[in-house]
Amino acid sequence: MSHWFHRNPIKPTEFVKFDLKGVLTTDTCSKICGELRLRRDKLVSQFKNASNDLEEVTKEFNEYLRLFAGFLIEIQSSMVELENKDAGNKNSKLIPLIRFKWGNSMLPQAATEVSDTWFEALSMIQCMAMWLTKHAASMAGKDEVRESDAKECLQCLRQAGGMFQYVKDESSRLSGANEVEGSDFDPKVMETYILTATAEAQEVIVARAIEMKHDDGLISSLAAVTASIFSKADQCLNNLPDESFARWRRYLQLKHHFYLAYAFAFLGQKQLSEDKCGEAVRACKQGIAEYGVAKEMAAMYATATGPGTRIKPEQHLFFRRIEPLLNRHLEKAERENGFIYHQKVPDEIPQLDVEATYGLAKLDSFTYPPPAESWNTAVYSAFDLSKANMPDFSKIKKSKSKLDPVHEEKIYQTEKDPSNSSGCVIA
Repeated sequence: MSHWFHRNPIKPTEFVKFDLKGVLTTDTCSKICGELRLRRDKLVSQFKNASNDLEEVTKEFNEYLRLFAGFLIEIQSSMVELENKDAGNKNSKLIPLIRFKWGNSMLPQAATEVSDTWFEALSMIQCMAMWLTKHAASMAGKDEVRESDAKECLQCLRQAGGMFQYVKDESSRLSGANEVEGSDFDPKVMETYILTATAEAQEVIVARAIEMKHDDGLISSLAAVTASIFSKADQCLNNLPDESFARWRRYLQLKHHFYLAYAFAFLGQKQLSEDKCGEAVRACKQGIAEYGVAKEMAAMYATATGPGTRIKPEQHLFFRRIEPLLNRHLEKAERENGFIYHQKVPDEIPQLDVEATYGLAKLDSFTYPPPAESWNTAVYSAFDLSKANMPDFSKIKKSKSKLDPVHEEKIYQTEKDPSNSSGCVIA
């Protein structure tokens, strides 16, 4: 069995020393910076392996963000709330003191840098979101996927989507962030990550609905919604260069047509149960046509340029099962229509219901965690800006030097077919 989820590379970054020298006037200040250096290095290392424990990586991520909070907002008390919009939080005086350099998931040769701690925070949140999508893929790739694994997969995708949304909402803090086309702060790329996480979370729900044999009309509607989200994600990348984005786009396109095939398959089954054999014939024929396009897209994906894992979804049992399902429904509809109903087969393509009112995946909103207990007004005041070098207030720019790609551990994928009825490992 082959990977079902395409994954782009994790963002590379340059090691940060947090060496502020004379700015650090107390041992507590020095301890915070030393701990930030160690925690950051450990967290970045954790992102290299998608199979790392979710709870452990989440804890490391939150602890780093909490300790980093004093570099984002002015600490007025030990109980300051970063997300409280009514608290009158001011930007931290420490924002421009450290220069951060980050690469981009889709532009491996292009690194960007800026002296702005929000650039670091938002980049790290993006990295965590990317890792969560990879962890979800590792959950789906186990030899035996239990219900708890499927729930963790769904949880990770919903959390990732919420983090991507948070980064997009907060990216206006960074001057020039959206000016590098194809970067991870390009609004088109950020929206694609949000939509992809949403659509993949929706995939888990569709698979569950099929496995639990829910109403055919509901399954058709959920599949149609999923197809629509994948299509919107693809359209976001319309004007970006093929040499970097073709593979990602083919993945989104094949998923779009694949779920249209499922939507028409279950629409046809629903119409059969309602004795609408003529309409069922048309729905099944359209489903077969969409499946054919999905197969073409899978072949194009295999040779498409761009970074990321190269998967073979057409070898996946969930993919292989749709064609015989459609053929069975079509054969039955044509047979019954010929013997009993003699209904006209419509020329127009059947309308799919994309207004499902329940069963839809909702993203988990991300909230920046509160500052660590190490921070209080006295500690914050002890960072002496008069001892700092002149800060660089210029906007984000391309770095003159390149960053090496992250050497990620390969995501394990079982070679066994699922033993369930849907053929989907995450049902």
